[in-house]
Amino acid sequence: MHAGNLRSGTPENRYSKLFPNERVSYWADSPQTSRAEVKYHNADNNLLTFWAYDDATSTFPTRADREPLIIIDGRNLEFNKILHKIESDQKLTSGEKNLIVQIASQYPDCLVYESLRREGGLNFLFFEKGFHKLSIREVRIRLSDYKGKNTNRIVCAGTSDYLPYPENYGMYFRPIAKTKMNLTYQKTEEYKNRSTIYK
Repeated sequence: MHAGNLRSGTPENRYSKLFPNERVSYWADSPQTSRAEVKYHNADNNLLTFWAYDDATSTFPTRADREPLIIIDGRNLEFNKILHKIESDQKLTSGEKNLIVQIASQYPDCLVYESLRREGGLNFLFFEKGFHKLSIREVRIRLSDYKGKNTNRIVCAGTSDYLPYPENYGMYFRPIAKTKMNLTYQKTEEYKNRSTIYK
């Protein structure tokens, strides 16, 4: 359900200029930070919001990979300033380019850095390896351009302990903001793996 969040390098993807050979996914520390980022990048009022968590450290893991997330703290490295230069089409210094090479050479799962859009907010750049260590807690849809009941959610893990509901990965949104279960999902290897490990 969340596979679309893993993006390949494209010209409009600002991270492609930094990590051209990586598929990446970017996340925020809160809905407030994510909305600030979305607003800046001129998205409309119809939003699909994902809430993810580190599967390996959860009370009820659903994935076989138990390797802890390898996270580089880009706050001390002022990675947000490098990203700002990329977005502004400014040239990076040799030191900044070297820093990007060093980050990539560590083969991290994730890079955390200060948000450019919300003071105190944090953003997380997940590389493909780290992205696959995430599980979904909840997906929310908000269709603000439509009247009537235009919000809904799909819960994939509940309670404070992140109790998983593996079958809900097979749910999807239908017009307008209704949910439906894709019964064929329970025949997939992903569902079998998640449900087997959890049980």
